[in-house]
Amino acid sequence: MINSTLTDKWQTTIPAEVRKALNLKPRQRLTYELVEGAVLVKPQPETLKDLYGFLADGQAPVDKSNGRESARKARAARYK
Repeated sequence: MINSTLTDKWQTTIPAEVRKALNLKPRQRLTYELVEGAVLVKPQPETLKDLYGFLADGQAPVDKSNGRESARKARAARYK
């Protein structure tokens, strides 16, 4: 059994074992559900808004015409 303590401000720390098992991240929202005298805690599904910038790599977007030209050159080199 995993335990934690409730503070005077009604807060608790989610034990590391639980955070790892649920793959929780800082500032992630949680859902609490009362089930037969117990509490079920689940991470809220991420929304598209939460994922904004997730794939950003800090580089400028590739110009499509340059990408096409690179692909043509790669195909030509492969079939020489």
